[in-house]
Amino acid sequence: MEFHHKSWEEKAFDLANQGISLESDDQNVAATFSWAAAAELAKTHLRDKEIYYWILSGYGSSLVKCQRYQEAIEAANEALEWEATKGQVLARMTLARALYGMGAIDGAIAYFQQIYAMKGEAVFDAFPEFDKKMLADLMAL
Repeated sequence: MEFHHKSWEEKAFDLANQGISLESDDQNVAATFSWAAAAELAKTHLRDKEIYYWILSGYGSSLVKCQRYQEAIEAANEALEWEATKGQVLARMTLARALYGMGAIDGAIAYFQQIYAMKGEAVFDAFPEFDKKMLADLMAL
């Protein structure tokens, strides 16, 4: 089906998937543009749908990869409560990374600890950019 014949949800989903594909090719800036387009569609047309929160969560994660921390925090905060009801942690991961990247270590630690409480030892696999011992020390485990 051609893009212009799709529903808003299908269009937003396609754009988000394009962002995921671009991220897997390490094209983070292009990925963020795709996620931004998906987020704009979601904000305009899908606020009453679950996909809205999924897209905002992914958009926040994409923004962190471009070091756009404040925008990442805003997007992740939008998805935070919804994700908690689903047992998901991407928004918390985004908040931890963004706050850490901004130098707000105490704020980041709170999210690292929440992720640990939700997912246990998997927190160490979720943050490969951090040395395991350093992350454990940050969380005072």
